[in-house]
Amino acid sequence: MYKAFIEIPKGDTRRRHKSYENDELIDLGPIKDVIPVNDGVMPVHYGYILNTLNKLESPPEELDVLLLSDGETAVADVIEIRPIALLSREDKDHKIIATRVDDVRFWDDIPEDEKDLIEKYFGYKSKIISIEGEERAIEMIREFEITKD
Repeated sequence: MYKAFIEIPKGDTRRRHKSYENDELIDLGPIKDVIPVNDGVMPVHYGYILNTLNKLESPPEELDVLLLSDGETAVADVIEIRPIALLSREDKDHKIIATRVDDVRFWDDIPEDEKDLIEKYFGYKSKIISIEGEERAIEMIREFEITKD
């Protein structure tokens, strides 16, 4: 089972990032200043997968997650997720696409207009190389899991 920490709920317009120094959430300003797509409105619940570190990024950061859900989610919520796809980007800031654990949808079940918005939004700053299925998403999470001693 995987858990996601939500930094930006779906529909929000503010960029937030968890500080490495003191575990506070830092408000980095309006999303549209960086991503004008969708007028800067976050199309999914955005955060990262707990106990992961994307070592391909420089500097390494947690593995990002895009949670597809219409359910209520707030900043700093921890949600149990089920990976359904891997969105690979040219800048190595890859994104795991997930649903809540009780959601039975897969990437192919997502409406085309929702997929298109996700691709435009998260491909704005860096080109999307591929979107692969559930197996590849789980493989990447396992590759970047932090083992606790």
